[in-house]
Amino acid sequence: MPYSPEQLSDHQEIADVLHAYCRAIDDNRPDDVVELFTDTCAYDYGGELGTFSTKEHAYRFFRAGTDKIYRRSAHYLSNIEITFTGQDQAEARSYVNAWHEFHDAIPNAWIFARYTDQLVRTDAGWRIAQRRVDTMGHEAWPREVIHMDRNVLAPRPTTSVRK
Repeated sequence: MPYSPEQLSDHQEIADVLHAYCRAIDDNRPDDVVELFTDTCAYDYGGELGTFSTKEHAYRFFRAGTDKIYRRSAHYLSNIEITFTGQDQAEARSYVNAWHEFHDAIPNAWIFARYTDQLVRTDAGWRIAQRRVDTMGHEAWPREVIHMDRNVLAPRPTTSVRK
């Protein structure tokens, strides 16, 4: 399907928001991370990290995690697919490979996941309204995570976690 000039511009703006999220996390700027979300955002990490559903919760979550749990990180985003789902609405799917160096003698760890984002155009530009993180795999990750089922149509498991 061909894109209109406006959709091409929107496509790049959405990709820029997704990349800005990774940069802000890696630069230890939790408030800048949260500003990429809408006021009524929802974020679902799954597993032990759980969810949050307001911008106030997002501030508390990211301020508690960034720099306090890990010293450094490097998030690599790829395979960005964007679908326009309505006027000023889009869905983006992308893959993240994220390395973390933790405090407290916890070994370095990697996590490999898919972000599924619902985005909306706001007065401030495109913002993430919902994000779901489906873990594809990990190496030495210190917390419980829920892995993505190979059948992407299946719902996320609620009672068991594969390690």
